[in-house]
Amino acid sequence: MKKLILLVFILLNFIAIAQTSKIDSLENSLQLHTKKDIARVNLLNDFASEALQIDQTKSIKYAEEAFELACKLRFTKGKAESLYCLGLSNYLSANYQKSLDFFLKSINTYEVLGNQEKKAVCLKYIGIIYEYQGDYTMSLKHYHKALEINEAIGNKQGKANCLHNIGIIYHIQGNYPISLEYYQKSLKINEEEGSKQQIANCLNNIGSIHYEQANYTSALTYYQKSLKISKEIAYKEGEARGLNNIGEIYRIQTNYTLALTYYQKSLKIIEEIGDENGIAMTMNNIGTIYYSQANYALALDFYQKALEKSEKINNQLIILDSYANLGSFYLGTFNFDKALDYTQKSFAIAKELENLSQQKRIYLQISDIYTATKNYKKALENYILYKELSDSTFNEKNIKELSRLEYQYEFEKEKQAIELEQQKKDAITAEKSKHQSVLNIIFILVLALLTSLVLVVLRSFIQKHKANNILIKQKKQIEDTNEELILQKEEIQNFAFELEKANKTKDKFFSIIAHDLKNPFNALLGFSDYLLKNHTTMDEEERGYYLKIINESSMKTFRLLDNLLTWARSQTGKIEFTPELFNISALISETISLLEESAWDKEIKLMLNAEKDLSITADKNMIDTVIRNLVSNAIKFTSKGGVIIVELQTVTDENNQKFAEISVKDNGIGVPHEIQSKLFTITENITTKGTEEETGTGLGLILCKEFVERHNGKIWVESDIDKGSTFVFRIPLFS
Repeated sequence: MKKLILLVFILLNFIAIAQTSKIDSLENSLQLHTKKDIARVNLLNDFASEALQIDQTKSIKYAEEAFELACKLRFTKGKAESLYCLGLSNYLSANYQKSLDFFLKSINTYEVLGNQEKKAVCLKYIGIIYEYQGDYTMSLKHYHKALEINEAIGNKQGKANCLHNIGIIYHIQGNYPISLEYYQKSLKINEEEGSKQQIANCLNNIGSIHYEQANYTSALTYYQKSLKISKEIAYKEGEARGLNNIGEIYRIQTNYTLALTYYQKSLKIIEEIGDENGIAMTMNNIGTIYYSQANYALALDFYQKALEKSEKINNQLIILDSYANLGSFYLGTFNFDKALDYTQKSFAIAKELENLSQQKRIYLQISDIYTATKNYKKALENYILYKELSDSTFNEKNIKELSRLEYQYEFEKEKQAIELEQQKKDAITAEKSKHQSVLNIIFILVLALLTSLVLVVLRSFIQKHKANNILIKQKKQIEDTNEELILQKEEIQNFAFELEKANKTKDKFFSIIAHDLKNPFNALLGFSDYLLKNHTTMDEEERGYYLKIINESSMKTFRLLDNLLTWARSQTGKIEFTPELFNISALISETISLLEESAWDKEIKLMLNAEKDLSITADKNMIDTVIRNLVSNAIKFTSKGGVIIVELQTVTDENNQKFAEISVKDNGIGVPHEIQSKLFTITENITTKGTEEETGTGLGLILCKEFVERHNGKIWVESDIDKGSTFVFRIPLFS
């Protein structure tokens, strides 16, 4: 593998050196040939063409000189070639308006020369520029003109490229069935022509159609096929696009770490090849990942850089996406004025571009902004528009049409393969007929020899067959014995695991009794003994002080015993699970009321933000225990003057299952990332003192996990050091 990479590296360097050498040679020829004639025009155009990918500034300089000289000499071909080089070099430098002007002039000159192939190429580039500028009507017009010319002159590759570009326009406009039809026509021609680069592009875009229709499995398959081909042919632009699109799939699946890895790989390649459009698009995607990971500073930085780049190259589609992303960012960070401003800017562009997919996204985003600002009327209006557009772009008719086109393409491809195979068979049959007479003679001569050989082989085969039967029986016996041993090993391993778990549970139980339960009783005995001996010499204030300490210690001991006994009962299966319908909103309110005094003692503000009159079917005592433990922990690990917010809301997962979600959020000391996964595990001894040296056993969170899972629910923690923690659990709702 390393040798292959080295060879590729040497080859690329050799090509670069060869290009540079050719440019140097042309530059020397120009210095020697100073005469202002047709030969110099051709040399200048050759130099401009060779320098296109290496130094666009030099390419423009020499093409301009070639054009000026060709005009003076009335050399039409030289004039056409210099205009074409000027158009292409400005296009590669992202100076799209200048590029457009030169290509338009070049078309007229090629028309005079009757060079239809070059005229079609210029029309294609004009279509691409209009596409970048968001003028899709003009883009389609020029692509179709180029397509007609390529069909007329029989240029299959040019035809395939035009079909692919037309498919891109319909794709952007959300017309997925027509887009897919053009992509498939292009793919078929490219496969016939063996154009791997264009095959990779078609597969990538077909994958994007499936992505838009939320068929992520098919999309990923196409993206991976495209990426494989791009890597095989060292097609950097295609490789970058494939990596970016695979990153999009993992982003949708909320695998942000893997998505970011793919985006960063894509960005590295795009920056190497200088694709400004790709850089802006990928920066937007990376910004979205950082936003999803709550890394708002980096998210904003990438969004702003993407906007600056897209505005510089005037790519309206990426400008639209940048505005929409900034709107989403400011919505998420509660700056609603900026959120609305950027979102409305993006909508104006989406409307102008007739981009239904982006319009749908923006209607929903505007609805969310108005909901956040409590302008429910406008929120509803925009949500209705979002639903109407969703139904029109993502309906059953579209899906069936896409499926039909996919099936039709595969059917035709298979039919073509069968016909080709049949042709091969017919050719073989014809060849066999020619030699049949010769074969018959050879057959007769060989038959006698074969007969004797068959007898020898048959005897040998019978002997081997008997030996094989014996070996098969022995192998079966060994396999049966191995299977029994494997099952026994698994049973022993399972028993050992359960035994280890039981031992750790026992150790935890006795650890709590020996240490966590002993310390409070020592305090009780010490202070009560001191009070008993000295109560006659104490004043009321001093007696009250010690009685308060004894009372608080008793309460802590009681809560510890309560948790310990509840946990012990849960381990032995003696806690009955008795679900009932009750108002969880009221239960949370009651629980918070009981804990307000503890919060008041630490000057902590305890807030409730709950959906009113939400009822669930669950074990009321278990849910009460979970809420009480989570709020008590929050008080314990929040410093004086802190804030604790308890929230209750209804949420829906990707399977449309509804849940009651309860979260307890504090701005306390936080939980280190390395121990977050251990908080709910009995085998890990995780105990931490509170902000005022409050002690604990770690049993509360273990109980919470067991009780939540008894309800087929889920509990987790989100926390950062010195920023606070949010403990969240969900209980399924049943209608």
